[in-house]
Amino acid sequence: MAMTRHHVPLKPLSLSLVFLLFALVVTPALSVPSISLNVQSIESCTAGRYYIDVNITNLEGATLVNQTFNVTIPADRIPAYSLLKAGNVYAVDENGNPLYYWVMRRTSKVFTVFFRVPRIEANGWRVVRIYYGSDNPYRGYRKPGKLFVYFENFNRLKNYPHVDTGIFGNSQSFADGELQVKNGRLAVNSTLSSGTSKEAQLTTLTVDGSYEIVFKFRRGSDAQNSTSYPFYMFIYDPDWEGYDYIGIREKGSRFKFEFGNDWNGRKMGSKAGKQYYLGEILVTPYNSTGRVEKFSNGKTLVSHGFENYYEFFYSTVSVGFGQANGGSSTVNLLAYVDWVYVVHRVNYDAEIGEMGVECGCN
Repeated sequence: MAMTRHHVPLKPLSLSLVFLLFALVVTPALSVPSISLNVQSIESCTAGRYYIDVNITNLEGATLVNQTFNVTIPADRIPAYSLLKAGNVYAVDENGNPLYYWVMRRTSKVFTVFFRVPRIEANGWRVVRIYYGSDNPYRGYRKPGKLFVYFENFNRLKNYPHVDTGIFGNSQSFADGELQVKNGRLAVNSTLSSGTSKEAQLTTLTVDGSYEIVFKFRRGSDAQNSTSYPFYMFIYDPDWEGYDYIGIREKGSRFKFEFGNDWNGRKMGSKAGKQYYLGEILVTPYNSTGRVEKFSNGKTLVSHGFENYYEFFYSTVSVGFGQANGGSSTVNLLAYVDWVYVVHRVNYDAEIGEMGVECGCN
């Protein structure tokens, strides 16, 4: 006999869980109802798939079509988090229709998922239900290429043309073998003589709005007895020769973040090592801002930001990466890049409406 599905809010499970749910459910500014649920006692059910309802409110003042959104939730706020795996997560709309999605990270500390909503009217809202903990019938919708203006996860080596940004002197192209794909990451491994740099372009972007350029990377080389840059990510306007970049600057045993800035000079962050980093450059027609987060197992250890008032007004910029040697001796530099994406940024509000489990009842 086929089992029927029932929606069961998780609040009756335990007092501690009640506290967590109340901490997550925030009264929205607008009346944003969650998906209607049929309440049934959980004791009479065998647990099936868990869900998280996310209320997305459009704050743009204009209709959003095929817009990408994301939500980040602390792991300790998600019921039965041990059952949540990147492979069994998927997203649907209010009618149960699958949405394109991508799990950016699932660590012991935090969960971040992206999804694309086909349409939200100006000042309107939609409910997105994120399922986890059971079979995934919509693996074919895990397509980050559908979510982003540009996405590169380096599953194979491609042709990355050379671009000379002028950020560092004597720019050259990467030689054969200096760019390799290893274990799903791009390994950037080059030898640079004094006063040289190497740069490659990933894509171009017309700055007709606000765009986030986000990347995950880490430094892998040993300490150098020279001022060098194992990795930096840049945007570059070839028409006006304006740029911005985020990179790691090392000198001896010290490693620091550096933020390129045409107007205000260099700003240094705190010591950085071989941990992974998330970097973001937000470019608009009028300026660019950015941040770097050093994290370990999903927990942010340190975060730094910058702002540049150079105007990229409707420019077509190059987006790429490089390595540089600012010292007097030859260096061998190594860095790894997991992925890079570019997404159109809009104003929206994301709130947790409800968490629960759908049970199959005998």
